[in-house]
Amino acid sequence: MSPAPGGPPPAPFDVDDRYLRAADEAGLLSRIDGLPVVAGEYLEPASGELQCLVEHADPALLARASHLLDTLFRCHPDCTSAVVRVPAHLPAPPGLQPLLSYLRHTPPQPPAAASVPLRLTEAAEADDAAVGQWLARAIRDASAGRGHTGTPEGTEQAVRQLLEAPDRRSYLVRTPDALEAIGHATVLTDAYDDVSGTEFVDLVDILIDDARLRRAAIERLVAACADTAAALGKPLIGNVTHPVDPEGRERAAGVVAALRRQGWTPTHGYAYAARP
Repeated sequence: MSPAPGGPPPAPFDVDDRYLRAADEAGLLSRIDGLPVVAGEYLEPASGELQCLVEHADPALLARASHLLDTLFRCHPDCTSAVVRVPAHLPAPPGLQPLLSYLRHTPPQPPAAASVPLRLTEAAEADDAAVGQWLARAIRDASAGRGHTGTPEGTEQAVRQLLEAPDRRSYLVRTPDALEAIGHATVLTDAYDDVSGTEFVDLVDILIDDARLRRAAIERLVAACADTAAALGKPLIGNVTHPVDPEGRERAAGVVAALRRQGWTPTHGYAYAARP
């Protein structure tokens, strides 16, 4: 799919040779059956779980995921799970469940004129409390979907880090005569993917409180975020969290499918496996 006219070129998000060299120098690059793997231990903040985070594995190893996981769990005996990065063009590794899907906004055509009158503004410092509440809800919902019970202190810290990030921009949407916003979109404009060496604009969250206006509001907010990314010459990247329960996984898969129909292109993802 081609990028929007005037927008940044597609970002492949495949592993960069410079990343592999840096990982090797840091002692994180190993080999399984002679094939490269970049893996290390990671303490997941929401759950407190010690994970084996695999930022790169050769495609031949991803195709034999059980062998890859067995080897990693032997090398990292304290890890209770593994999280594996998977390029979008490869099939899902057998035996792993989807955890996160990342997609690039590449609209196939200019958006249609808005059918619902809405007013969009960039959030000011005075709006931080409202934006913080939406971000906190998103963090709690994502954590609960993964079966984690986050602490109020952990959620507050995560929200504060986002609000205080120097590259954070938030947009609010309102009905024409209303004072209170019905939703927000928050982006980080200086995001960087170490594995591929790609600079991008990270669409952290969109939340709309008014169900009747949700679709129209999301369209306006996504357009604003896409304009911001295009002005910076960077791709706009969003993500979908996949819950652990079957109903939640099906719902998340439906969201990814809907985004693809709307012009979002998968770039990469992460998959999860608990230690047997």
